[in-house]
Amino acid sequence: MPEFTRSARSLSVFALVGALALSACGTDGGDSASEEGAETRTVEGANGSVEVPASPERIAVLWRPTLAAVTQLGHDVVGTMGSPGEADQGLAPFLPEDVDGADLKLVTSSPAEDDINIEELANTEPDLIIGVSTALGAQTEILDSLEAIAPTVLLEWEGTGSWRGHLEEVAEILDAQAEAEEEVAAYDAAVEQARADLAEADVDPARTELSLVRLQSESEIRLETPESFPGQIVDDLGFARPDTQVEADGDTDFIPHSYENLDQADGDAVFVLAGSGYPDAPDTFSDGLWSNLGAVEDEQLYRMDYDFWGSANYHGAHRIIEDVTAALTGQTDPAVEEAQPFPDNVRE
Repeated sequence: MPEFTRSARSLSVFALVGALALSACGTDGGDSASEEGAETRTVEGANGSVEVPASPERIAVLWRPTLAAVTQLGHDVVGTMGSPGEADQGLAPFLPEDVDGADLKLVTSSPAEDDINIEELANTEPDLIIGVSTALGAQTEILDSLEAIAPTVLLEWEGTGSWRGHLEEVAEILDAQAEAEEEVAAYDAAVEQARADLAEADVDPARTELSLVRLQSESEIRLETPESFPGQIVDDLGFARPDTQVEADGDTDFIPHSYENLDQADGDAVFVLAGSGYPDAPDTFSDGLWSNLGAVEDEQLYRMDYDFWGSANYHGAHRIIEDVTAALTGQTDPAVEEAQPFPDNVRE
């Protein structure tokens, strides 16, 4: 799964393409009638004021967390980015459980911000496009082409810390603020229920150092800090974090290490995160340097799917809450191979 950019820059207001015949109607968000009689609203994006349909029916999204937000608010999409050839086109972490990502129309061949097939996007005939503005600025550069297809709103994405506000910004575009409030309330309720379940299992998050270790490659691990997406969720659950994982040295939300520094990954419980970006990652962790971790000895190490744990959206947040609760209440087996008993003749 690609990294989400953490820094962003301010963007100036761009003129809307004349081919769309969009006229400015103020910035108060009020309704107005277009030339064809359809109701419209004016919303604010990183690309300035945009007149959008009051009730869009064919929404295309150009950022996977945006797909998550749109579906979280109860809308379907006619086009999105994804990964052809992968299960569910790589979209399962960004969709409700009852939606099959394989059924969605892709307008990209990868999740990369700059990988957009304009022709395929146009063929979906959207009446609204929601894109992203990052430090890379790839979609800003093709804004004219996007606006020639449909009204386009670019939303600023500052990294994994943007996931909460992103839902609210999408809700503003879709006039779905009430639905967004319900989703936030549902998340808060899930956190409270998880805390209650953990307490019932005699797990005190405040006294449990929870380690988050991403397997990046055969030579690199990344310790997720509280600024990372999974770090934010376990922080909401009230877990303590190892001192080695509190703050990154640079402008990242993780701390990179070689496996020689695996001791920095220890904790009362360790969650090892591996995803589609590292398909050859091991499934169990009892050999080699892993055997030196106290969490391995205590059988408190669990393997989780980073595709979900790194997805930076409310769907993924609920998955993390469920995974952590299931593991620490004994419903999930640790990813530690049980020690084999000595044969009787050896014992003698």
